[in-house]
Parts: sequence; C-alpha cells; structure tokens
Amino acid sequence: MSSYAGPGFLGTTQEPPSTSAFNPPRFRALVRSFPTHLCQLEAERALYCLWYQAEHRKEIWRRVFKLWPIVAGLVLAPFAPQFYAFLVGAHPWAMVVVFPFTLLARSTGLHMSDNLARVLPEAVLYLQFPVEGLIALLVVRRRVTLPAVTGQIFYYHYLASLELLMLSGIVRQLLIW
Repeated sequence: MSSYAGPGFLGTTQEPPSTSAFNPPRFRALVRSFPTHLCQLEAERALYCLWYQAEHRKEIWRRVFKLWPIVAGLVLAPFAPQFYAFLVGAHPWAMVVVFPFTLLARSTGLHMSDNLARVLPEAVLYLQFPVEGLIALLVVRRRVTLPAVTGQIFYYHYLASLELLMLSGIVRQLLIW
C-alpha cells in the first residue's frame, strides 16, 4: 500500500478506492438501456454482414468480368464440333480461316503416332477457343482495344494458315513454276 494524504486523510495511510488493484471501478449500465444497446449493436452487425456479402458478390462478378475472354472460350468450346461440321459442309475454304490449328493437327507432315494422330485433332478442336480466350486475356491486360485483341487472334490464325499452305505443297509448286 502507498501512503495517500488527501483531504480528510491527513496523516493516515490509505489508498483511494479508484486506484486499488483489487477493487477496480466497474461500469454499470442502466437495466433499461442495456438491452437496447445490444439490439442496436446486433442490428448494425447484421447490416454490416449484408453490406459485406453484397460487396463480396460484386467483387466476384468484377473478377469474372475481367476473365470474360476465357469464359467466352469455355462457352464456345462445346459448340466447336458443330461449327466444324457446318464449315466442312457449307464453306470448306473457311476451315483454313476458322480452324487452322485443327487442320494442322490432322496434317500428315507432323509424323506422329497413330494414337496421337487420332486424338490430337479432336483435342485441338475443343481447346482452340479456350486457348484463344487465354491469349485474348493476356492481350487485354495490356489495356488495348478490342480490335487489337481480335487482330492478335487473327494474326495467329494467319500464321497457322501459312503453315498449312507450306505443308500442302502449293507454295513449292508456285516457286518452282
């Protein structure tokens, strides 16, 4: 105990009740206000939870919107065989423009095993749109315009089409002629 010489305690050794380590002061809420205060806190917590859930949903949609090229590629992938069948029947020349990678996988100039030659074209057919979506996503992250993104994708198609022309032998015949 320490000595305290305050008014009324002249010459006595006593500790004031507010500084006692064994008897700290306590907050005593009024009985009527205490439940109201808890209800207000619970109501604010419930509002905060609703706001947080709404913001979380918005953030998820923002992330999905940023990934739109991959999502578009995944949506188009199951329809690739129908596009392929339509183009083969209606416009065979369009196959070189739309599905050059599938035609490259079917070409005999790659010298691959029979099992791989059977599976690879179909795998490339299904994977072409998601991979192009990934390429578009990488280009979009550089903050370029939509025409620049489509130009990049068509550039890859152009290169694959040139490869098909070289493998077909048409270019060789033109150079020899």
